[in-house]
Amino acid sequence: MPDESPIDYSIIICTYNTDERILKSCLESVAALDREGLETQVILADNNSMTPAESLGFVRQTFSKVPNMKGILVSQQGLKYARMEAIEKAKGKYIVFIDADNEPESDYLQQLKKLNAQFEQVGAWGPGNVAVEFIDSIDKSLESYARTAFRERHDTSLKTANLAEWQPCYPSGMGLCMVSSILKEYVTLAKQGKFTSEGRKGKVLSAGDDLQMVMLGIKNGYHAGVSPALRLKHLIPKERANKEHLKKLVFGTALWHEPSLLQVFPERKNLIEEKALSSFAFSSLAAKKLATSKLGSAKLLFDAIDFIGYQAGIYQGLNKPLPDMIKKMINSLNLK
Repeated sequence: MPDESPIDYSIIICTYNTDERILKSCLESVAALDREGLETQVILADNNSMTPAESLGFVRQTFSKVPNMKGILVSQQGLKYARMEAIEKAKGKYIVFIDADNEPESDYLQQLKKLNAQFEQVGAWGPGNVAVEFIDSIDKSLESYARTAFRERHDTSLKTANLAEWQPCYPSGMGLCMVSSILKEYVTLAKQGKFTSEGRKGKVLSAGDDLQMVMLGIKNGYHAGVSPALRLKHLIPKERANKEHLKKLVFGTALWHEPSLLQVFPERKNLIEEKALSSFAFSSLAAKKLATSKLGSAKLLFDAIDFIGYQAGIYQGLNKPLPDMIKKMINSLNLK
C-alpha cells in the first residue's frame, strides 16, 4: 500500500463550553479555508464541554464538509492538556491553533504557505491583523482596554525576531502556526514536568503555555513573528466582555509571564532577581496604585492588577512567599 499523502497543516481547535454562536462561526470559517494544493487535517478537541461538541448538529455538518476532520475528547481539564493531546495526534509538518472564538480569513492557509516557503528560519507565525469583535454589548468605558487585552492588532509590515525575551512581534496563541517538531518537543517537556504553566483552566486565565511554545522555538534557533497578511477575527461574548473577566485575564497573563520564561531559559534567574521588589516596596507600590485607580479610569485598575500580577509572578518564579498584604489584595480583588 502506498504511504498516505503527507499532511501540510494540522489545524487544532480546542473547545470547552464555547458559545454555540461563536463555535459555529469558527467552524464555518475553517470549512471555508482555501486548501488548494494543500493536504490538511483538522482536530476538534472537546475538553469536557457540558454539551459534547460532536452532539451539536452544526458540528456534525462541519465534519461532513471538511476533509480529514476528526474529534477527540480530552478528559484532563485545561486548554494546555487539550492542545497537548491534539498535538500528539497531529500529523502535519506545521500545526495551526485556531481558537474556538476565532474566524480566520479564507486565505489564511495560503498565506501561511507563502510565509513558510519564504522564511524557513521562522518557526512560529501569527496574525498581524486581529479584529476584536464584541458580539454582545460592552461597557464603553472598558472597550478600548478590552481590545488591547484581547490582542487586537493591525500591523502594517511583517516583523520577526529571535531574542530570548518576549517581543511585541511574537505571536499569541490564536492563529498561531508552528513547526510541528517544536510543539512535539513542548509536549515531551511538559509531560516531564519541565513546563508547568497551565494556560487557561477554569478561572485561571493565562497565556503561559502559548509563551512557552513560542519561546521554545526561539531557544531552538528559530525566529518568530507576525504578518499583516494573516488575518482573523476574535469573537468576544458578553460573559468575557466585562470588568471581572478582564481583571482575571490581566492578572493571569502577568502572573505567568516571568515563571514561563524562566522555565524555558533558566539562565534568566539572575535577571528576574534584579527585577524583584522587596516585600515592603511591592506592598507599598501596589497599595498606592490601587488607591490611585479608585480616582480614575478602569485602565488604572487594570494597570495596578498588571503590576501586582507581574511582581507576584517574579516571586513565584523565585519561590519567594508573597507578602501578606499582596495576598489580601489578590483575594479582595477576586483575581483567582
